[in-house]
Amino acid sequence: MPCILLNLTDSPVPLGFYNFTMIALLTDFGLDGLYVGQMHALLATDLPGVQVIDLCHTIPAQDIRSAAYLIPAYTRHLPPATIIICVVDPGVGGKRPHAVCKAGDRWYIGPDNGLFDVLEQHALSFSKYHFNWPGQVSNSFHARDVYTPAACLLAESATPDILQAKQVETEKLRFKADLNEVIYFDHFGNAITGFRSTSLSNDTTIRINGHALISARTFSDIDKGKSFWYENANGLVEIAANQGSARDRLGLKLGDSFSID
Repeated sequence: MPCILLNLTDSPVPLGFYNFTMIALLTDFGLDGLYVGQMHALLATDLPGVQVIDLCHTIPAQDIRSAAYLIPAYTRHLPPATIIICVVDPGVGGKRPHAVCKAGDRWYIGPDNGLFDVLEQHALSFSKYHFNWPGQVSNSFHARDVYTPAACLLAESATPDILQAKQVETEKLRFKADLNEVIYFDHFGNAITGFRSTSLSNDTTIRINGHALISARTFSDIDKGKSFWYENANGLVEIAANQGSARDRLGLKLGDSFSID
């Protein structure tokens, strides 16, 4: 089975005028609120013509842990020299540092509140830097006032030096490399976990909420309505039901844990 480790190289990439290929946004802001559009407006002003991808804005609200496990899995197929702005920040305005991280050939920027702890453990190479932002900053919208403009500077320079950033070591990882819990539900009611599928064999049985689930390669290998687990397209263990909602069928909720037989 494919490994979730970020498959990156350090080879130069022709990037044209800017020193990046795209900017991706990952937040818990939701798609129908007031916040994402302001980030887009600033990016369009400072980096005209930039390709901005709304990777995900439906991270469970204030759930740093869910985001930490989704970030390495769901950014590993982005091209080299992508800048990912990651903001799940219940401590906004507090003392948590601002961070820019380089994992392989991709850059990540956001609050250093645990968001990048799992990424650090999965990446083939990882460096983290802290920086201060000298501009005018609101107390409650650092995604717009700090991380988006900092990403714009990073895109133009391809080095954290422009942010006067200092390299730091993670003093204590807040999250382990794998988590046997439900961290996200998709539109279909499939339950995504923080556990890498490479850690399990195909004959493993998962037990959750009193249900024993066998593995399958894909949905069509299981009878309609039956629940199972499989390796999803981004390398994580996912609990699903063929043409049904695993969340509803199994009574699942965020944070539910599973055991392994």
